[in-house]
Amino acid sequence: GGGTQRHKPHFARKSVLRISMLVYVVLQRDAAVAPNGTVHALLLPSADGEWEELSVGPSQFAGAGFGVFPRSTARLDWGALETPVLMPYLGLETVVQDAHLLKLLLRVLQGNFVPLTAGEVAAAGGGQLVADGLCAVPPAAFGGRRRGAPPPPLAPGTELLQVAHTCAANAFKGKVQSLSAGRGEVCYLLSEEVQGVLGLGGEGRGHLWQLLLLHMQHQHADRNLATHVAHVWRKEEGYVLINAHPAFAEPVSLVGMINEPPAGEAPTTRMIQAYARLLDDADPLLAARGLRQPDGAREAWVAHTLPPQGAAPPPRGVPHPLSERMVLYCTTRKAYREGSEISVDYGVSYSRDYASSKHRATPALYKVPSDEMCPRDCARARWPQLPGWHNPDMQPRRRPLFRKDASCGGAILVCPDDPALVRRRKQALGIDDEAAAEPLGTPPKQRLPPAPPSIATVFAKRKRVA
Repeated sequence: GGGTQRHKPHFARKSVLRISMLVYVVLQRDAAVAPNGTVHALLLPSADGEWEELSVGPSQFAGAGFGVFPRSTARLDWGALETPVLMPYLGLETVVQDAHLLKLLLRVLQGNFVPLTAGEVAAAGGGQLVADGLCAVPPAAFGGRRRGAPPPPLAPGTELLQVAHTCAANAFKGKVQSLSAGRGEVCYLLSEEVQGVLGLGGEGRGHLWQLLLLHMQHQHADRNLATHVAHVWRKEEGYVLINAHPAFAEPVSLVGMINEPPAGEAPTTRMIQAYARLLDDADPLLAARGLRQPDGAREAWVAHTLPPQGAAPPPRGVPHPLSERMVLYCTTRKAYREGSEISVDYGVSYSRDYASSKHRATPALYKVPSDEMCPRDCARARWPQLPGWHNPDMQPRRRPLFRKDASCGGAILVCPDDPALVRRRKQALGIDDEAAAEPLGTPPKQRLPPAPPSIATVFAKRKRVA
């Protein structure tokens, strides 16, 4: 089984703050462990998601698109930092209860799945399946250690996603999976539920799901939604996937735009995971440095952070001093020059097709041309509305992915990919157009959900419903 905690949109509480905020904190590696003695300045966005101390502009790194730059204010002089600065990695959160399911969801965001129905699985000899959290499993496997009878079998028309098992020897190569090892090497997820927890269901996001479905046809297979993702384990909740992809156009997700440095260069920040503890003005750590919390710091803390799940509530009128465990980018220098791009190392597990810092590039299966953007779109780009394949209003000149259909009220439609590039991809994978091996249960024609009438920014974080 694959239990998942149910979610609801989480909005920052109503705040009168119209400016971003700097809050002094200390870090704890565990909620039960005493904090270290280093004071950090935690940057938080304004009530509408603006970041005064950070800006987004054309990257200085070749092929990186857009990047993040420091911007000094009356509160923070990047040229002479008094304390290390923390930048929180914020985005759409999905919480699951085991690392296996987290990896499966990442594969869905990559487009590495096969859409099919419960009836097609049964017709292919897979037997009946029942719902178990986000997963569809045989009745005998329902619930793991939980007791109780399994639910009724899924209706034949229930839409599923077939994903390679995280330990499978026949895992995907270029989004194509060999199923010669049998059904035991794959997992089945409930399509509608997965779209919901990943923020891809409902009005305004359907075109993003259509993109992932098109990967089955080898179209736009180099474009996916797993490139701006971080994950963290919170013992109070489970495994948390944080998606800051610019396709969601969430202002609070700006830190997710920080790029890796070029080959041979050291990153200017480091990625850490920790709890943050709000410091009181009377704390000796602040007094020793001649610091005090800026006006509005506590209101910003309440509006933009959450305490650990299940934490005892503080006294009435007092903000909870401890945040949930977060992914943070921490400065490593005492001075940053404005106009010099901020960078970070994504880690050894990140799959990159470019050389960065000490990491080598993973050779691409086939050559994909770079996106050429309209200079006018680049000139008017303002975070979070940036030109790129993910933005229906600012598409590449070649290989556009989305277009708006004025005859259907501005519905967002998916454009077919360049046929020559699709052929190049298939040749690299050794796929014969006339006799391509079809995965288990592949429908004869790809079914796409109807295009939504408009794009709507819905939320920046998802949290568990108690």
